[in-house]
Amino acid sequence: MWSAILAHPAGTLAALASAWFGVPLAVLLGAVGTVAGAILGFFSGTPLGEGVQSRIWVLFDLVLPLPVAVPDLIPDVAWQLGAALGLIIGAVYGGVSLAWLGLSGSWRALWESDPTWPVSMALGNVAAALALAVAYTAVMVAAERWRLTRFGGVRALSAREADVLAPAVAEAVRRLGVASVPHLLITDTGAPEAVAYARHLVVSRALLAECVGDADRLTALVGRELIHWRAGHPVTRLWVSGVALPLTVIYEVAARLLAPSTNTRARPLTFTLYALLWPVLFTVRHLLIPIQAGWWRRATLAADAEAALCGWGPALAEAIAAHPAEAHAGVRTWRRAFDVTPPAETRLDALEAAGVPRRDLATDLGVCRNPNGRHGVPLVALPQRKEARADALD
Repeated sequence: MWSAILAHPAGTLAALASAWFGVPLAVLLGAVGTVAGAILGFFSGTPLGEGVQSRIWVLFDLVLPLPVAVPDLIPDVAWQLGAALGLIIGAVYGGVSLAWLGLSGSWRALWESDPTWPVSMALGNVAAALALAVAYTAVMVAAERWRLTRFGGVRALSAREADVLAPAVAEAVRRLGVASVPHLLITDTGAPEAVAYARHLVVSRALLAECVGDADRLTALVGRELIHWRAGHPVTRLWVSGVALPLTVIYEVAARLLAPSTNTRARPLTFTLYALLWPVLFTVRHLLIPIQAGWWRRATLAADAEAALCGWGPALAEAIAAHPAEAHAGVRTWRRAFDVTPPAETRLDALEAAGVPRRDLATDLGVCRNPNGRHGVPLVALPQRKEARADALD
């Protein structure tokens, strides 16, 4: 657990700040301040400025009362700069002012009451987040096999599958020098890949079929996932999700309810749900995901480099060239949102820097090209209309 935390401290801090220190509230107030400041700034340099200001103040007090006076959303200099510059200055100043108020307003109120209250509140939030993250990570790791077999479409290996995987795992363990291995499981669906979890390694049936007669490729892909497993990367992902658990739960529910296959935002209930939860969605997708994605890309490239040092570089490069990572379709759940793999060419460049011979691009493109040549969309032969015979009509 401790090594997993130290593997990605930036993710822990980002999850802690986003879920426990009011970042979604700051996003909401920042958006409101941006809109209000832009409207005020636009009219600030015109004769309508004072009248529009008074009416906007009344409108916001009726619909969405702001914690500050509306004239405070733009600086005094914006009143003499005209509509265009006033709009820009008002939007920036209003957004930053209200966003900062959302982050610091409650803490300033506590400080004014008692200077020790903000410190005790911050320590309480940190302690609650860490305790919840420890409990969440422990439960998810302990129940991992049950989750995978009951809800993940995963099953135990058959005797024949074990006979195929055992030599590859033994060779990977020998080269890596690990003392133990995770439990092996099989999935009958999905792309040809192996995925490391905290205590299990899930291998797809498609990967076994693809690696028939190519034991080196199977060993390379299994060994690379063992590198992730040994480094504790799956536990790190669980830990970050546990620290941001309030956002994790809300985002998971919102992502499924707002999925295009479930609803459209034009419907009243869906629109209302989106209007209420969009600060959480924005915080996760534009603040947490970029930080987590950057760490995962670095971890992926590091695992590729270590696999190359073990002698698996050519086989790994062949697998990456044959199956470049594709964007997930459907619901963008929490796991899929954070599972951002570097582009295939970036990984191939990193392997080349580690000493793997350069692959021929024309050959790889020829293998991946769609035979129909229609921008990746396969053509399906349509049923032909049967022509009626003249004698049959008679």
